[in-house]
Amino acid sequence: SSGINAEYGDPEKAVIETTVKGATGHGTPVDKVIEQAVTRVCEQVILTAAHPRTSFQVIVQIENDDGSILAVIMNALCLALMDAGVPMKGMFGAVSCVRKAEDQERHWDATGEEEQKADCQFVFVYNSEKEMIYSDYSGEFDIDQYMLVLQKGRQVAVDLWAFFREAFEKLLVKDVKYQMLLKSKP
Repeated sequence: SSGINAEYGDPEKAVIETTVKGATGHGTPVDKVIEQAVTRVCEQVILTAAHPRTSFQVIVQIENDDGSILAVIMNALCLALMDAGVPMKGMFGAVSCVRKAEDQERHWDATGEEEQKADCQFVFVYNSEKEMIYSDYSGEFDIDQYMLVLQKGRQVAVDLWAFFREAFEKLLVKDVKYQMLLKSKP
């Protein structure tokens, strides 16, 4: 598990503890990298100062990886934090992109097969102000390619937030209807 040790952390801020468990159940070096990424994003978006002497425990269980796993985890994390009512600075969203070596074409939300054929990969996490708060990349690319993917990623993130809002609004409507139903029963 990764995160700030409560014994040594700032008592005026909440502690974030992260655990990532792969499909095999055994921790791998990739799981550790994902833990660190999740912890870093949580530290940036959760209002930790609003909850002194509190611990947030984030557990990620990877059941299947068909590509874009870090972006998938970050997006699920945002929705889970919203659903749990965790106070955040705002929504965040992750986008992933690969460039295939043979045709130099970019693929967003790549499958595992597309990732294997790629010569470079990018993952960007943006906050609701469209600022990049985390990035991960691998492979060979130049600064122009990086900037192009970074800018396009912002546009993709805006569409992602619209989807998040719509999904969350539907969830809230269902919850309100359910609560009203409970109150109307004798």
